[in-house]
Amino acid sequence: KEMIRQKSDFFANASHELKTPITVMRGLAELLLQEENLNEREKKQIERVYKESLRMGSLISDMLKISKLERSEEEEHREPIELREVALEAAAELAPAAQAKGLSVSVEGEGKVLAEYKKMFELIQNLLSNAVHYNKENGWIRVEIVDGEKDVTLRVSDGGIGIEKEHLPRLCERFYRVDKSRSKKTGGTGLGLAIVKHICVLYKAKFSIESEFGVGTNVTVIFDK
Repeated sequence: KEMIRQKSDFFANASHELKTPITVMRGLAELLLQEENLNEREKKQIERVYKESLRMGSLISDMLKISKLERSEEEEHREPIELREVALEAAAELAPAAQAKGLSVSVEGEGKVLAEYKKMFELIQNLLSNAVHYNKENGWIRVEIVDGEKDVTLRVSDGGIGIEKEHLPRLCERFYRVDKSRSKKTGGTGLGLAIVKHICVLYKAKFSIESEFGVGTNVTVIFDK
């Protein structure tokens, strides 16, 4: 327990301390890119610094989210949340990335859960982000919400590249990536599903992933009413 606590403290402190220098790097890179007298070589190098600082910023943001979930630092304000509305908002945020790959995104059904809106948005946004980034050109993504008698089921399915079965048990581990080179290209941090799993634990929701390589992936989250 002490080792777990120390690991959690390190995770939180490291992410907090890294946030400021990365933000400064990104800001300076933005300023330099506005310079008119840059040659092609200099511009490419600065663009690389800017791109990597964005990736690091995204990684640190996800690390801080996990730390807050672990420490329960945020005051919980639970209210009835309509998952359909959250899914539509998350889909709208990811629309440019989906359109660039020619993906069709549909949201079906509705159902309410007693939760915090921000956490439900993070959960669905992370699932949809994975479905977009690890999909095929002109593919599809479907969000289904089923309002049952005793529970509400959220399912995010895609006809994407899928995942080999040997990777499935480790998908929710921090920084675990099936394809590291692909994650780097898409800006993946390796923390998205870890955040999803933490939120599921917080709300005592059942979480499962089914996938077939080359066919697609189904992620299911079941909330008790």
